[in-house]
Amino acid sequence: MPIDVFMTQLSPTMTEGKIARWLKKEGDELVSGEVLAEVETDKATMEMEVVDEGVLHRIIAPEGSVVAVGAPIAVIAEDGEEIPEDYMPDGSDMAAQPEEEVAAEAPAATAEQIVETLAAAPQADEDDEHELQLKPAGVFNADGEYDVVVIGAGPGGYVAAIRAAQLGLKTACIEAKHLGGICLNWGCIPTKALLRTAEIINVIRHHGKELGIGLTTPKPDLARAVARSRGISEKLAGGIGYLFKKNKVEHIQGYARFESGNRLMVEQDGETRQVTAKHVIVATGARARAFPGMEIDNEVVITYMQALVPEKLPKKLTVIGSGAIGMEFAYFYNAMGSDVTVVEAADQILPLEDHEIARVVERSFKKNGIKVITGAMVSKAANVDGRGVVEYEKKGKSERIESDQVLVAVGVVGNTDNIGGENTQMKIERNQIEVDDWYRTDHPGVYAIGDVVGAPALAHVASHEGIVCVEAIAGQAPHRVDYGNVPGCTYCQPQVGSCGKTEKQCQEEGIPVKIGRMSYAPNGKALGLAETEGMVKTIFHAETGELLGAHIVGAEATELIVSLQLARTYETTEAELMHHMFPHPTLSEMIHESVLDSDGRAIHI
Repeated sequence: MPIDVFMTQLSPTMTEGKIARWLKKEGDELVSGEVLAEVETDKATMEMEVVDEGVLHRIIAPEGSVVAVGAPIAVIAEDGEEIPEDYMPDGSDMAAQPEEEVAAEAPAATAEQIVETLAAAPQADEDDEHELQLKPAGVFNADGEYDVVVIGAGPGGYVAAIRAAQLGLKTACIEAKHLGGICLNWGCIPTKALLRTAEIINVIRHHGKELGIGLTTPKPDLARAVARSRGISEKLAGGIGYLFKKNKVEHIQGYARFESGNRLMVEQDGETRQVTAKHVIVATGARARAFPGMEIDNEVVITYMQALVPEKLPKKLTVIGSGAIGMEFAYFYNAMGSDVTVVEAADQILPLEDHEIARVVERSFKKNGIKVITGAMVSKAANVDGRGVVEYEKKGKSERIESDQVLVAVGVVGNTDNIGGENTQMKIERNQIEVDDWYRTDHPGVYAIGDVVGAPALAHVASHEGIVCVEAIAGQAPHRVDYGNVPGCTYCQPQVGSCGKTEKQCQEEGIPVKIGRMSYAPNGKALGLAETEGMVKTIFHAETGELLGAHIVGAEATELIVSLQLARTYETTEAELMHHMFPHPTLSEMIHESVLDSDGRAIHI
């Protein structure tokens, strides 16, 4: 009896595939496990393997044709079987079409038509994460001077503006202060410059002798380190100005505010003018959060803004919060010579990271003289007679710490207070704007991206959201952001890079797992770098081999995690990673060993 071969769903979101290449031709014998064809899916070019053995009798879908999932693509004959010439599989009415014919059948939809189509899309069931959740579409000003106006030039706003201009939309970006936002001027970029100084100081301090440098006692220069970090920020801010000019994005200086009647007003130097646009994207970012009892005065009780430009080094510094911001500043100030104490309410530092990874960082911090207090609920942080006083409760007992300064690093809160949100239909709760999968708000033609739409408050997330937002506005129907595969990075030493689920999350969700681990200690490249502190941890589904999570702590962890995040994006399995060849000698070999360890096959453990 003939064996019908159908287009297989090769990824969860795949609805059709393009036959890129047949690896077998009619008349060839087929052996189970061989590659039958290469298929271009919505994610990548993937291989379709032979399942049923026999002889390839007929190819129904030629190379270049686009075939719906479940439609027939070929017929296999069993050994010696005669198949009638007029035989056609069930479902042959779902005829495969050449890609160019598919494109030619329907004229390209306009942006407005695509927006209307998406607005009418069915809402997702709770168990179907791939259905789009969409709010009604519309425009802010139908006769707007600009197609798109972006409020804010941070990593979400400036990227959205540039992408919109690339798509042929007349675009302006409203920014009152510095292009690049907090990330470039007061966050990601300057902190990394300072952390590089701290890293070199600690290399000399801990490994100067063995590396043959001839120094073991560095002399940190706070003023020079800060000046270097500010210079880097200024250089990159100028670069964004150049990119705006190159892409014909108009930079409008001033503060934007919505007013009734679908008006967007911009104030600068006491003068106010209206800016009209068909679509407005709110990308106003976030500022440092403070909980009740934390009295920030920007002198003794400070935020990251003051911590980036210290006039002098505090003898003692207390850091409240052990997320990425708190840990990075704790590491920097300790390296420069401050006596640092970290206070964290959760039962581990880096609360969002895997517990084993957090323990490695905690041990390293303590070894460097940083005091770590977890499970401590802060009730007060204040300037008391020129001293920073922190009061907290741990295990029912009240405690008190005094220091020269207190850095409050307990997260951020969205900048929604002064944008006139009350004059729109946007839903704003606790400084967070509610949006759909295309970042539409409840006000037609108004969108929001980045920190103002909530966690994760990360620069790369904001940039990605900005691109998806404007591509949807332009009618390109992009892929929705996969918040389950956002890379998290902390740049203290040892660095931390992670993506996907932690071991604890898998346990709580009842997912059967296989876990692999590989230490930095025996890795040849790590030994050569004198960076033997850390580990790689990979978590796979015990039954399917899916890579559920990856966690790295150690040198260059923030670079290494990208390969595992990419593996998750392409739905790479444990078996595929085990078969992959990693270069030697590299830190990346530890990824391979960790994967092998999950199956009891590690070589160097």
